Amino acid sequence: MKSAKLQRIIFCCLCIPLFWACQPGVVYQKHQNISSEGWHYRDGILFDVSIEDTLSLHELYLDIRNTTDYAYSNLFLFMEIEFPDNRVLRDTIECILADRRGQWTGKGFGSVRSNRFLFRDDVWFPADGSYQFRVYHGMRHEQLEGLSNVGIRIEKK
Repeated sequence: MKSAKLQRIIFCCLCIPLFWACQPGVVYQKHQNISSEGWHYRDGILFDVSIEDTLSLHELYLDIRNTTDYAYSNLFLFMEIEFPDNRVLRDTIECILADRRGQWTGKGFGSVRSNRFLFRDDVWFPADGSYQFRVYHGMRHEQLEGLSNVGIRIEKK
């Protein structure tokens, strides 16, 4: 009886790493809070990411946390990615935070919602080193209210 129980415990301990191996490999994940006074369009949110793997493909995600006080159904963002050799890639991203009926998307309850958006798929980093990701809001108002934080997540495919 004790032997069978011990075998089950050992079996479970051996299976746990297999389940972890099936999960995506998170290379980088960080969130930065936005002041309760709002986010000024000139205030870029900086993420400094050290990349060592230049062979694998990656997925880049943006995490947005907003309150139900956010006045819009979408959010335009400008992303600048500075490579180790100082080249800069710029892109514009639209994040849909509410559907056509005005219902907030994402997870959460109460007055806070969290969304994850796939920004780029099959990304290959050509050189190892420090990549700087800067995120600016691209909405029509200088000071944007109703956002609580912005994050970046990089996963190995």
